[in-house]
Amino acid sequence: MASEGREGDWDKLKGIMEDFDQRLHRNARKALRRAGEELASDIRTRILDGKGMKPLHGFTIEQKGSSKPLIDDGDLLGSVGLRFIEELAVFVGVNRRAEDGTNIAAIHEREDGTRVPVTPQMRAFLHSRGFHLKPETAELFIPGRPFVKPAYRDFRERKSAERLAVELVEETFGGKG
Repeated sequence: MASEGREGDWDKLKGIMEDFDQRLHRNARKALRRAGEELASDIRTRILDGKGMKPLHGFTIEQKGSSKPLIDDGDLLGSVGLRFIEELAVFVGVNRRAEDGTNIAAIHEREDGTRVPVTPQMRAFLHSRGFHLKPETAELFIPGRPFVKPAYRDFRERKSAERLAVELVEETFGGKG
């Protein structure tokens, strides 16, 4: 006659179930942190490699001495991070603003680019640097150079969050955490 699943190591199960909810919670935070760190790393990699981004204008390359689209002094790269916004919710993104408060990442994430009105100060600055705008030029175009969205798509396609969730469950049922 079948034992109907009543046999087994009940002491082991009891040990696993002790503090199960606390371990599950700790492991969930750990998995979220690891997922966030992985996504943040993907974003930094996108900034560094410039994969799929439109090339810089020759004047810009000359001025900065590099053809890397999003790399000037490392501010943007250094502003990629993560933080818990709720107990079990992590935010991964870029916290970088220009002096005037403009969100730098948001400008680059616009795949269709951004048109910037030419101010007299901008015209004078560019002129002093050797870039002479035509009198009728009223705006400049900054091509989109998305790096957050493509990094997130890569992260999603690798199914990183799902893999980490499975690890979380396995660790919790294994008595870890």
